Amino acid sequence: MLQEISQKLIGHRVKAAREATGWTQDRLTRELALNDRQSVSDIENGKRILKPEEMLALSDLVDRDIEFFIDLFAVAGEAQFSWRAAPEVSQECLDQFELKAGQWIGLLRWFREQQDSRASALKHSLRLSAQSSFEDAQARAESLASELLLGVIPAESLIDKIERELDIPVLFVDTVVTDEGQSILGATCHLEQMGVILINRNETEARRFYDLAHELFHALTWDAMKPDHRELNSVEERSKGKRVEQLANNFAAALLMPRASLDKLIEPTRLDDITHLCEVAALLRVAPVALAWRLFNLKLIDDDTRRLLIRERQRPSASPPPKHFSPSFVKMLHEALENGRLSARKAAKTMGLGLGELTDLFAQYDLTAPFEL
Repeated sequence: MLQEISQKLIGHRVKAAREATGWTQDRLTRELALNDRQSVSDIENGKRILKPEEMLALSDLVDRDIEFFIDLFAVAGEAQFSWRAAPEVSQECLDQFELKAGQWIGLLRWFREQQDSRASALKHSLRLSAQSSFEDAQARAESLASELLLGVIPAESLIDKIERELDIPVLFVDTVVTDEGQSILGATCHLEQMGVILINRNETEARRFYDLAHELFHALTWDAMKPDHRELNSVEERSKGKRVEQLANNFAAALLMPRASLDKLIEPTRLDDITHLCEVAALLRVAPVALAWRLFNLKLIDDDTRRLLIRERQRPSASPPPKHFSPSFVKMLHEALENGRLSARKAAKTMGLGLGELTDLFAQYDLTAPFEL
């Protein structure tokens, strides 16, 4: 098993375990009885092999299973997350869910490597920084909408364009929900090889699309503006947050509601017609409050109309929640099992599912499970 995973990845996990324990490299050097701190540095950088007996000792010292260091699908020590979670979601729950999400993402990375589906060497950049203006963020969103040919209703093709054109996988997942009904809304995961967007599939349609556009901003600007590990939850709270979140809000609004789309969908003589504006919001898959602020910032409506539109409730969507994960993810999982590259039990364990639940997942996509219960 040790030959199946690179020493570089093992090194990432050694560093992650050490830092989680609160130890310095000097402390780990002493605990493992190594010659000097450079030995630990070389192990963490993948320049020196971690010997089996050292791994056993390290496992005891940092209270981690051996599998933590050698699991092909783990992303510990590599993946960086930025989460949107309600304050009621405890940090312990968030940390546990991050480990779970990391397994899905590690599995996804493995699928892509098996298919030689490598990310493009030319990453799309928004050419923005923390010093950029809100107008700059909106302009980049408008340009991206045009470049991706998102059309009059950007939400209709946004997911497909993000995955196919920008090479950023989007996974729709069930997240942690508190007794009060508060939850984790989603996240951006940043890896050296790829970025991944996670979205809570049980949120309203408008919220899902807004969060998707918001997380896309983070995925495309991570190197220039790394977001916090945990950001504020609601649109209202985020509007008062750090500048990177405010930029993300402006980007999301303009991506889902480009000026060209607004000009086509809104009758000029009905800019004060709340019923008409709510109909437009429903077409664009956005909440009335989001449209209200977008139109107000563009100086297309006055403050009285903004306040009236904000009070309107979002119209319920007739469409069901998205299926679990994504069509491409489930297809790659099915092919890996069918071709014998992955066992059903290993897949189920990695995904945190029982074999019956794995069968149900395939059934959602009209696929027959390539294994027997």
